[in-house]
Amino acid sequence: MAALTALHTYRQLLREVNRQFTKTNDIFAKQLKTIYRDNQGVTDPSKVEALNRNAENVLTYLRSSRQHKELRDMYSAIVLEQKKRIELSAKRVGLEMPKQYSPEEASTDRVMKAFQK
Repeated sequence: MAALTALHTYRQLLREVNRQFTKTNDIFAKQLKTIYRDNQGVTDPSKVEALNRNAENVLTYLRSSRQHKELRDMYSAIVLEQKKRIELSAKRVGLEMPKQYSPEEASTDRVMKAFQK
């Protein structure tokens, strides 16, 4: 069973490396393959478990860093203007932003209402 989880983790690591490091993925993929080949003959159960745990930790770190980058790009203050960021934050918790008072719009509204009567 440990071999199956190691193989599953190895495949996920390769996918994550290919997803994140498109230009330099060849280097990281080769290093990953070398590490797995070097440790292929390890038979001590405690060492195998430690290696699998380390591989899973690396996988978790790679996924988390990718997701963090995606979220940062999506909600960055540099990308979004302040008003849009506040609107998105309000919508996230189920609220809508009130209309802001504008003297020009208020006077236009009063004039339009006066003519509609």
